[in-house]
Amino acid sequence: MVQMILHAKLTKNKKSKKKRWIRILKTMLILILMGMIYSLGIAVAENIQVNQMIADFKERSTFEEEVIFEYSTNRFQTRRYYKVSRETSYELADTRSVFYDETRKFLGQSGDIFVSQDSPFPDSPLAHLFISYYFGGHAALKTDDNRFIEAVGFPQDDETIFDFIFQPGNEPHNFSATVSKSSSNYWLNPNYRTESDSSYPYYGTKYRNDFVGLRVKGITEDQIDGAIAYGEDKLDQSLYNFLFFLDMSYKFYCTDLVSRAYQSVMVDEQDQRNYSRALNDDRFITSVNDLILSDETYMTFYVEVIDDIWHIYYLEDLEG
Repeated sequence: MVQMILHAKLTKNKKSKKKRWIRILKTMLILILMGMIYSLGIAVAENIQVNQMIADFKERSTFEEEVIFEYSTNRFQTRRYYKVSRETSYELADTRSVFYDETRKFLGQSGDIFVSQDSPFPDSPLAHLFISYYFGGHAALKTDDNRFIEAVGFPQDDETIFDFIFQPGNEPHNFSATVSKSSSNYWLNPNYRTESDSSYPYYGTKYRNDFVGLRVKGITEDQIDGAIAYGEDKLDQSLYNFLFFLDMSYKFYCTDLVSRAYQSVMVDEQDQRNYSRALNDDRFITSVNDLILSDETYMTFYVEVIDDIWHIYYLEDLEG
């Protein structure tokens, strides 16, 4: 009789534990589902806002001219320039041109941020859609010698992503995917990629089909120099962060590097965090849309290539 009672109690306890674990599992699944729905909602809202910002920027423009531009020897591109009026106080306060020099071959001045929403993996449709929509494709910080400081994550054939994940980041290494400095200003280059490139069927010989230029509102020359110095200090040392929102002490991904470089000069040292408190209003994972939508940045140009015509919308030069 005692054994029967004990057996009944054990069975009841097992059933109770099972029900409790089922409730916990259901709760976790509901929370995960709610998180996914919430993040999708945020992504949708941000993409709508960015598209509207671009549309508004273009709406302010006036067609200037169409030129056949010789980018390199016997390599021509059709460019259509559109002047965008400077209207806000921060646009009017910054008297710098949007172009590198008077030839207008290159865009951008020191400290400018170039971003693309399109991922570098257009040949992988699901990954391309997910990365482009949630995080964006690339961001780079322009230097005063017409190059870019950037974090690029393309391991070589003898490297794996796990090699980077398990490397602490603060030890000597010879890995390839690090914070680096580009050899040139490549964003308007019509010869960026060859036909053997896996992305050629989608982007052709250009870098991307469209991209955006940003500046930080009210930034000083000293702050720009400091942000660039922060990036240069990481060159060829700090690894690309394939975990993105984890392992951030010595590793960076592209948008993260840009926001933390500006954080180093815009936020008091004691308030700085790995989740940047500059150029990233939600202060979590820094995405391309975060940089565009930040209250601390504004758009200086927008470029889109349609039928092999380069449409360049840019903030007009101020007279005098």
